[in-house]
Amino acid sequence: MREVVPGAGEETKGDDTLRSRSAHPAFGKFCDQIYYPVLEATISRPYELYVHGNSDTTGAIRGVETIATGLEWKRLREPLSVVGGVDAAVREACWELGAMAAASLMPA
Repeated sequence: MREVVPGAGEETKGDDTLRSRSAHPAFGKFCDQIYYPVLEATISRPYELYVHGNSDTTGAIRGVETIATGLEWKRLREPLSVVGGVDAAVREACWELGAMAAASLMPA
């Protein structure tokens, strides 16, 4: 999987919303630009959150959750927060996060 930061209009295509982001200010800027255009189009969409930071992820998680609450997205599970290096356990946790997101998008 590669990280994708969509341009204007790309964020509402399809029935899913999948983002992989580090704790970086560019994500906040992206959300500021897309907030109103996707406000009604994405209500009740499920989301999961993975955040990787060098020393702390608290602010990044709080920021994304604030945006997701405003968009009325439904969190599927607690955010996966990774501080420091990435090892096999972190990769496994990320795989589980992705598997749960994929399963939530399957038709009932």
